[in-house]
Amino acid sequence: MPWALRMITFAGIPVVILLVYAGLRYFKCVKILNLRPLWMYRGLFYIPAALFLVYPVAGYFEYFTQGDFNHTGYPLAVVYLFWYGLVFMGVMLNWLLLHDILKHLVVRFSGNSRVGILRRFASSGRTLISRRFARAFLIVAGLTVIYTAGKMVGDTRRIVVENLFYELPGTAGLAEPFTIVHIADLHADKYTGKKKMNRYVDIINESRPDIVVFAGDLISSGHDHIEAGADALAGIKSTYGTWFVMGDHDYWVGTDYIAEAVKARGIHVLQNENALISHHDLDIKITGVTELYSRQIETEKLDSLLEEESGADLHMLLSHQATDRLINVARDSGVHQLLAGHTHGGQVKVRLFFYPVTAVRVETAYVKGNWRLGDMLLNINNGLGFTLSPVRYNAPAQVSVITVQ
Repeated sequence: MPWALRMITFAGIPVVILLVYAGLRYFKCVKILNLRPLWMYRGLFYIPAALFLVYPVAGYFEYFTQGDFNHTGYPLAVVYLFWYGLVFMGVMLNWLLLHDILKHLVVRFSGNSRVGILRRFASSGRTLISRRFARAFLIVAGLTVIYTAGKMVGDTRRIVVENLFYELPGTAGLAEPFTIVHIADLHADKYTGKKKMNRYVDIINESRPDIVVFAGDLISSGHDHIEAGADALAGIKSTYGTWFVMGDHDYWVGTDYIAEAVKARGIHVLQNENALISHHDLDIKITGVTELYSRQIETEKLDSLLEEESGADLHMLLSHQATDRLINVARDSGVHQLLAGHTHGGQVKVRLFFYPVTAVRVETAYVKGNWRLGDMLLNINNGLGFTLSPVRYNAPAQVSVITVQ
């Protein structure tokens, strides 16, 4: 089974389960409130539920009839509705659980006249309690439809600038700050077109960076968008240029094609190698490595790269993925900054009460943000583009601006 269809299946299973759970509650509420006409209220559930599942069902039909699955070949509306269904049902799970727990508690304790807020329910009986909870459930469901749609659209379009400050340990101070812009996961494709990429580049240039580091994944798949992605990166302006490492999607389509395209536009590519630059009185070492779950730099080679020019004032380690091994080795080797991407910040991240749920947590605990591990700054950038899902939720696109001082 193709990877894309397998991932959509994993996302679709909870959608189906939650649709059954929500459907039972919905129709029970409709019955309690005696809402009419019944066919209309049935349609308000069955039609959206069917639209949510068109994408995976069509994907399986394509796979079994044609032996393949092209996840980018479907109308955008069909794709968006599936991912919206996942987000909506995930948010609704909070209200479903809260509804059931509160209703159970109210029914159980409403007869206790010493509980003031429940005293009114005691005299009204369980019928009124059920009607009020049914009405509340339908109102909350309607509001959630609007809220999740608006937030998903907003987070998908939004680009956040994260400003970080890093003070070099053991130095007397720099003559002037050194500005690093860290970006990742452009994923040039049908979802991340020229207009969106140009917005990204404009925001980067507004930061007036001294250097830009790109942590991999120029494209999503195929060769059709390599040139467009490379053209976008070529529009970035910085004093010491843009430095590039390969991501897993870059390896899938062939690193030779990617390297040729970006190098032709003056972008520096680091494939398990070091580079040195000098910024006024600051000696800067940049180490770019290939660290993916499917392909990792050999331990001996990594140790050798990190030991070279170990006296640099600022040592940046650039990788697509920040594996546990790489984090530990970098921290113990005196690396000042480990900059990575890959996770997209979770991309579609739904909270179950206060806990953010995202599939990326299966891979790493470092989903998004920055951490100080001793003297080392670990920064995981949300990236700009998309992979399987063309939407974002609670994880907008991001540009990290790191000021070294």
